[in-house]
Amino acid sequence: MASTHLSLPICLPFEERERHARLDTLTTRVANTLIERYWTPEHLTGIDEYSYQAWKYLDEDEAFADVDLYLPSRYKRCVMQKVGETLRSHADKREAFQTIHPVVPDHKIRRIHTRRIKEQLWDSEEYLKSGYIDLLIGQLNSYYDRHGQYPESYFDLQERPSYSKGVLPYSADDGPTSGQAVKYEYDEDTQTLTVKLKTPDVVEPETRGDWTWTEHTLEGYEAFHELLEHGTLSAPSFHPTQNKTGDDYYELSFPVEVEHAAKPADVETVLAIDGGLRKDATAVIVNEDGEQLSVPYFIQNTERERMRNLARERNQLNSKLAYLRREGRDHTGSFKHVQSEYERVNNKIRHKREQLVHDVANQVLALALVYDVDAIVHEDLRSLSPPRGEGQLSWELSSWPRREIISKIEYRADVVGLHVERVYAGNTSRSCPRCGSTGHTIKSPDHFHEVWWGGHFRCDNARCGYQADRDYVGAVNVACVFFSETATLEHDFTSSYTGAFEIVPASRSAGESFSERRSSSELASDGGPRLVFGEALIVFTEQSEQDVTAGGGSCFIAPAVTPTETKNHSSNPNSASSPAMLGVTRFTRVTPNCYRK
Repeated sequence: MASTHLSLPICLPFEERERHARLDTLTTRVANTLIERYWTPEHLTGIDEYSYQAWKYLDEDEAFADVDLYLPSRYKRCVMQKVGETLRSHADKREAFQTIHPVVPDHKIRRIHTRRIKEQLWDSEEYLKSGYIDLLIGQLNSYYDRHGQYPESYFDLQERPSYSKGVLPYSADDGPTSGQAVKYEYDEDTQTLTVKLKTPDVVEPETRGDWTWTEHTLEGYEAFHELLEHGTLSAPSFHPTQNKTGDDYYELSFPVEVEHAAKPADVETVLAIDGGLRKDATAVIVNEDGEQLSVPYFIQNTERERMRNLARERNQLNSKLAYLRREGRDHTGSFKHVQSEYERVNNKIRHKREQLVHDVANQVLALALVYDVDAIVHEDLRSLSPPRGEGQLSWELSSWPRREIISKIEYRADVVGLHVERVYAGNTSRSCPRCGSTGHTIKSPDHFHEVWWGGHFRCDNARCGYQADRDYVGAVNVACVFFSETATLEHDFTSSYTGAFEIVPASRSAGESFSERRSSSELASDGGPRLVFGEALIVFTEQSEQDVTAGGGSCFIAPAVTPTETKNHSSNPNSASSPAMLGVTRFTRVTPNCYRK
């Protein structure tokens, strides 16, 4: 059965910080010496073609020829593993560079050009999965700012890596009890972890006697113990880090090998997701009989406004760079200062996007586990309408890393035993899920003129008159296509949704465990009476009312509900013309506590 390694950190004792700081300093120095020797095109090609552990690619005598220190044999292996992993990552990145280089324009890459580049590379599945495209475009733009042209080779673009911290992987050592650099043993009865770590007594060890074993008994924390109930410890990595006040401390990150849960043979219930303009994802639970087992859930990143502000700041800095270059001042201190600020802001945007990927994927999986679905279904990315122009909504849509989010969902779903299926739906946000007619998108329920970016759907069939949030409509139609025998929208597919619902913390999520597993039917029955599909309006209003701990991260889940007091233009209180409010359950970040003894 397949397995996955999940990692959690364990803090090392604070009173041993000086000893661990020496290990950090020594590892940083030695690793930088090795990377300087092996940073060549030939070695990147060589390790890319090498299929064994990274440390075995490096020759020990050659690697440490310029290191005039006494280093234990297994410590050397671990440093070689660190450098070899760096070389492998750059070999992958160089391959991505060679893929994207032929399609870059002869001018600076802007947002619309980024979209065009992605479209040209759409079928290059191996490259797109590497996730380097946005990072590379940022680097290419920075290079263009400095030189006025793009680099000819990857080594022109990428400077030699330099380590600032002594992260040390112990995967090249001899195992938990026979290791010569680290030893570890977990006692299930007392839930304690005993670690022996070999560290230098001085920053520049000259003899075997300059290295000492130190033993630590670590109590761990609840999430760590729970993870060990489902897997076994693997070789850790030594990590220097800092707390919020800037104080240095050190930890061991232990991967735990967890076997993948078995996937169901038949798919009877799915969580269908649709990506939108104002929301990161919209999810709804539907079964094979066409019953909608949940209210729609809107997954939204709480950092969107911050990302918009950063994007505006980056555009302003980019304009300043262009002005200085036109004035011939691209070699002045002012240009270097603006360039540094541009890179700083660009890195912030990239980090926030990476966090968004993890958080949205966690929330989707949390909902899937709450409802005990058999599969997560999403729309084929090639069926999405591309953004028009370079306005704010276009930036939001093009900047949303859909492919990376789907990749993270697939990875997490494999662990918990869920299928992830893709459908090529097409026009899912413009087809009425009740009568099958085409519809149009409008700005809000109170507007009537069609706009392509509108967040609300209204059916063109006067006899139907159905309307709802466009992304909710898209998610329902994605489920329709999945259960359809013809792989297209079938308009006799009807459903229902729950009238009221309160979300609970998801089991097996990043935050807390939920011990009482309930079936989809039980969850649906808890929600109150069923309403005929399409009777009540679904609107996204971005309100929030309460905080709970569940999937964790910078995203919240907003379950749509039918209001008790709304403006109504119909005698039927649940008619499609009655605007609906939105109940929101906010997911707050969970920070593991570190214990030491």
